[in-house]
Amino acid sequence: MRDEHKPKQDLIHEVIGLRKQVEDLKHAAVARRRVEEALRASEEHYRALVEQAPAGICRVDGSGVFTAVNSAFAAMLGYASRSEATEFSRLSGLFADEAERERVLHLLGSGLATGIEHVRLRRRDGTLAILHLRARMADIATAQHYIVIVEPAGD
Repeated sequence: MRDEHKPKQDLIHEVIGLRKQVEDLKHAAVARRRVEEALRASEEHYRALVEQAPAGICRVDGSGVFTAVNSAFAAMLGYASRSEATEFSRLSGLFADEAERERVLHLLGSGLATGIEHVRLRRRDGTLAILHLRARMADIATAQHYIVIVEPAGD
């Protein structure tokens, strides 16, 4: 750190300043690690809340594709996994037919209903499940989605 053009006192102040910066960076790293741990714990908490819910919980995009589902929803429709249900939705759609998809999206999009009785969704084996949906619109990364709670329809 020796510099023939700087007085010794300036070099000492520079070293002290660098040590302070290193100490500040250490404190910032510790604070960041604590925040990341708290975020991880919060994510785990909400993931468990959704995964352990007895009702189906899913996210449906504006075109009617189920982009995320919990295990209860997948099981309700006979899928072995959440990813299998979302993949089937993306490729074939889970609504019984196009008219059902349009009816549900119209009701949700118009704000006419947050709860929709007797929605027909296709199970993995091709049979129809009659379900009750409760939904709320949510903007996720500037895209319109619906957060939906799904339960078997009461007779």
